[in-house]
Amino acid sequence: MRFLQELAGRVEEAAQAGGKFAETLVRTAGVAVSGALAFVDREIEYAEQAAKKRRTRDEGTRKKD
Repeated sequence: MRFLQELAGRVEEAAQAGGKFAETLVRTAGVAVSGALAFVDREIEYAEQAAKKRRTRDEGTRKKD
């Protein structure tokens, strides 16, 4: 009976360690994805600003009919 109690304790410890590992992995992946999304969002803003500047510049140089 002692053997089974020890085995159950070790299984529980392994499950807890696996849960901590999975939690850390998910948190790390979440941070990476969050950083990537922030980068993409910033790049979209830069592209929108550049397009707006280009439109404004092009409107000033167009020939009027």
